[in-house]
Amino acid sequence: MNFDNFVLLFCNGDPPSRERLRKVAPHPALIACADGGAQKAIATGYKPNLIVGDLDSFVRSDADLKNTEIVKISSQDNNDFEKTLDFMLQKGWNNFLIAAFAGGRIDQTMANMQIAYEYSKKCTIALVDDEYVIVPVTQNLVEKVPSGTLISIIPMKDDTIVSTEGLVYELSHDKIRKGGQGISNRAVKDKIVISIHKGGVLVFIKEV
Repeated sequence: MNFDNFVLLFCNGDPPSRERLRKVAPHPALIACADGGAQKAIATGYKPNLIVGDLDSFVRSDADLKNTEIVKISSQDNNDFEKTLDFMLQKGWNNFLIAAFAGGRIDQTMANMQIAYEYSKKCTIALVDDEYVIVPVTQNLVEKVPSGTLISIIPMKDDTIVSTEGLVYELSHDKIRKGGQGISNRAVKDKIVISIHKGGVLVFIKEV
């Protein structure tokens, strides 16, 4: 999967390796950071173009942040990830690859995945770590992947109804329940299609 020219947005979790990010996003359009995500971007070898948040986790280093735009938003009604997405959507950006969304506190990891799912209704968004690309899907996903790729489909809504093409265990207007029903499927073709008839899912894609 290739997210070239997407905004590469760092949260404040554990970032993937630089090699992994270069593979999935070789030419990011912009490096954005949610508060303390700035340190994670710098540690991974990226210079932030933009930092947004209440700045309670952000450690400033003028040497690292020369010409970086820093936007303080003090509201506690949402977290720094949401603040960054809202600010960037207002500026006209609408394609995001999220790094460093996981690791550390599991509650923050789960919240970040739910946020990505909700924002997928108004922008194109995916999450990446060292193993998976996670794509929220509320309508259709068509993706070229190597045969044998691990595909897990996790419903985010009750009574989610899904059809698929190109998987070992195909679905045809099947209702999938929350839990483990949709995990550990595999691609058997070089293109998969996942169609959502009701509800929405997170699609976990792991190349073998």
